[in-house]
Amino acid sequence: MDLTRDAMLVSLRINNWSGRRYDREASQDVTARNDADPSAGRFNKRLLPKTAFADMTKTMSKARTLHYENSLPWDDTGARLLTVANYDHYTATIDELSEQLVRERNVFIAEYGPNIDQARIGLGGLFRIEDYPSQDSLRHRFAIRYRIVPVPDAEHFIADLAAGDADRVKRDIENLVQERLEDAITDLYKRLGEAVDHVVQRLDVDAEGKPLIFRNSLIGNIRDLVDIVPRLNIFGDQRLAQLCQQVKDRIASVDPDELRPSSSFNPATRQRVKRDAEDLAAKFAGYFAPPGAALKEAA
Repeated sequence: MDLTRDAMLVSLRINNWSGRRYDREASQDVTARNDADPSAGRFNKRLLPKTAFADMTKTMSKARTLHYENSLPWDDTGARLLTVANYDHYTATIDELSEQLVRERNVFIAEYGPNIDQARIGLGGLFRIEDYPSQDSLRHRFAIRYRIVPVPDAEHFIADLAAGDADRVKRDIENLVQERLEDAITDLYKRLGEAVDHVVQRLDVDAEGKPLIFRNSLIGNIRDLVDIVPRLNIFGDQRLAQLCQQVKDRIASVDPDELRPSSSFNPATRQRVKRDAEDLAAKFAGYFAPPGAALKEAA
């Protein structure tokens, strides 16, 4: 594996106007009427109806979720590791959501005036027209963007250092990269393990012995994971690949309706999937033992 060739770093930036505003006068009035310390609380006004932001909020939330699902942890500054194998999928997915947000933003701007009129009634004496940004400025308040840069190579940092310092700095950087790679592969095991464990829990029965109810997303999330994980398995971890394939064959391939009371419910299939999920959950739990063991296996 050549990290600088097979991966890159991606950062997601989402611009968003909250549509809320701190009202100093209202805060002072509330604390004074209740004989409270002025610092006891803050009154934040909702400037527009919550429904005005609903579509954009949903799209921005989906972008964050898909950003994390399609990349791996890297550092504390917001950058995440994106594999070359998953580049096309990531960029197509986020670009689509970015375009969707633009369309929703245009609707929001078109309805801005009527929503302000509605807020004028709802806020009563708290309404201040100066709290509202102009329509033109709103075009820059809502956006989804990502930035992609190469993964730094230790050699980039040591060109001007003395020989002894260069060796030490290079060794420190390589150790840091190794730690981050271990965190990244652990993240993949954890994602799959938690999803499988959730299947185990939802295929249990209630206090009366009746099958618990679950949504299609229980299996849908598993299907999404077994599709994403191979593209993120930059390390060529064979154990992870095998477990992922087993999850795909034994759980993801099942129709959710076979697992719950429905016209196609099959109690035998439900019992079989639950046993398989329990077996796989135990295997994933067993992974979290010696730090770095999986990387050594994959090497």
